[in-house]
Amino acid sequence: MKNFRFVVLLTAILAVLPVLNAKAQTSVVLQPFLSGLSSPLFLTHAKDGSNRIFVVQQRGIIKVVQPGSTTPTDFINLSTKVSQSGSERGLLGLAFHPQFASNSYFFVNYTRSSDGATVIARYNAINNNTVGDLASEKIILIIPQDFSNHNGGMIEFGPDGHLYIGMGDGGSGNDPNNRAQDINSMLGKMLRITPSLAATPPVPAYTNPPDNPYVNLPGLDEIYAIGLRNPFRWSFDRGGTNMLWAGDVGQNAIEEIDVVVKGGNYGWRVYEGNNCTNIDPGLCTPSNFLPPVTTYTHSGGRCSVTGGYVYRGTAGTFPQGTYIFGDYCSGDLYIWNGSQALPLFDTARNISSFGEDQSGEIYLVGLGGTVEKFVNTNPVFNSVNADFDGDGKTDVSVFRPSTGTWYSLNSSNGQAQIRQFGATGDVPAPEDYDGDGKTDVGIFRPSTGTWYNFRSLDNTVGIVTFGTTGDVPTAGDFDGDSKADIAVFRPSNGNWYILKTTDGQAQITNFGLNGDIPTAGDYDGDGKNDIAVFRPSNGVWYQLSSRMVGFSAVQFGASGDIPATGDYDGDGRNDQAVFRPSTGTWYSLRSGNSSVSISQFGADGDIPAAGDYDRDGREDLGIFRPSSGIWYVFRSFDSTVYAAQFGASGDLPAPHYDAR
Repeated sequence: MKNFRFVVLLTAILAVLPVLNAKAQTSVVLQPFLSGLSSPLFLTHAKDGSNRIFVVQQRGIIKVVQPGSTTPTDFINLSTKVSQSGSERGLLGLAFHPQFASNSYFFVNYTRSSDGATVIARYNAINNNTVGDLASEKIILIIPQDFSNHNGGMIEFGPDGHLYIGMGDGGSGNDPNNRAQDINSMLGKMLRITPSLAATPPVPAYTNPPDNPYVNLPGLDEIYAIGLRNPFRWSFDRGGTNMLWAGDVGQNAIEEIDVVVKGGNYGWRVYEGNNCTNIDPGLCTPSNFLPPVTTYTHSGGRCSVTGGYVYRGTAGTFPQGTYIFGDYCSGDLYIWNGSQALPLFDTARNISSFGEDQSGEIYLVGLGGTVEKFVNTNPVFNSVNADFDGDGKTDVSVFRPSTGTWYSLNSSNGQAQIRQFGATGDVPAPEDYDGDGKTDVGIFRPSTGTWYNFRSLDNTVGIVTFGTTGDVPTAGDFDGDSKADIAVFRPSNGNWYILKTTDGQAQITNFGLNGDIPTAGDYDGDGKNDIAVFRPSNGVWYQLSSRMVGFSAVQFGASGDIPATGDYDGDGRNDQAVFRPSTGTWYSLRSGNSSVSISQFGADGDIPAAGDYDRDGREDLGIFRPSSGIWYVFRSFDSTVYAAQFGASGDLPAPHYDAR
């Protein structure tokens, strides 16, 4: 698999950063999962809720593994159709239709035995979708190849429901026929089509999305992006903004990471990484091409990048949003953490692919016949609000002011905890004050300006006088040390007072007016809370970035709305969001793509209590209904509604207060 080029991106095309010498700090290990396979090239799942795992073998057999089993069986055998010659030919890709559970369609990408042309074909699964029907093949697309190498191979349905096809430049070296820059060739491209689902497909057996970049213009309508050398392995981020991360294999010197966007030109054969190849020196104008997010050289035995996945699992294997990739030749593994690429650890594998299961956990596929699962001996759960048991999920929890009692329903074991901590008139201020990954019960007493918190790390009580009557508690991690700082917003003068845990110094910042509602949160994705307010009088959000890039103002909401900020799209940044009690409607402005999401979930009188109740890295819509003491949560992971009777009239939902 030498010539499999690489791409890695994340939130936007930011800058080209070298892989650093520093190692990523991690307790991730590889756990054996399968062995004895024959040249496995890819691992995936059917998106049908069955939790089965499918493994593509290069010579034509797709294996299936049932949940809880480590013994694969044959799902379909295409060996009679697949080319058995050439190190880069064979059965290269598999994609299940988004409605596979009901329509039984799956698609494959293989180089056919007669001439090595790329074939995209549709098959049916039979016997309750347990096996594939060899006789059901319907050819969707055939693409002739110039040489035996650089066939691409990955196919996948995007979040838009269309089928994406990664095509190499046709082979040999240096793209001798200049396919990658030729908009009248399908080679060296990312294609996007809508395959026919008809029992007898028409000719051609697909249509082209009308917003493909060359529709009604010179160039092939199937093209989505150009200038790729060999995008052998790539994937869509299943969270955040669903970006397409691709590994595009380099020529002789440089491997690169790209985010592929519609209409993008990624430079090959004019550029290898950021370097002009001098094959077409007159075209070496950097502004005409999209640069990679990061690159690495062929030092240390590295030679061919293998694209991976953005982690969106629920086991805490990696921090949410981490991109994992590797090098085929050296077996080195890397992570992209949103700002830089770091070596993870080395393996003895020829890394042919990565894979993702139904729950978002990631696997490593070795061409020598192995599949291993990434596991973490010390799981990493992103900090979430009202997580009293430290499992990375928001817990259903309330503070009862009449008795100063906390009640929490732990998501880890379903057990209820009761703590007497506080008094009538106290304002709940739950946060992780000790940095142990668990939310501590805490209150602010306006009558004395005193904070009390019970630290879960060592079961001690912290008492600090910081504030005065009329202040609004806004505790959060403003200095980025993973511990909540005591903080208040003073409406009378618009000042924020923050007592930082890093140095014990108080920071005073004037930002806001009387009547504003403090909505501190990490809006810029740097791991620190930003000072922010929502102004009900005009429905405007104002944020002061901790990155020292000034303040921003966003019109989103109306008088009477209740701000409910949180990371609803999973990109690591808080979104502006409001709950409108008059209609029971949620409005969120997604930071990843500036889209607006509107959901009717709740009723007048409900208290918004958004949180990550399902541990998928995204905020779930949640409300507490004081009239009945019932919680309703719309879980983003599987779009199901959870309801629980937990609390009483007059109780204050802890996630609502921790969200500040």
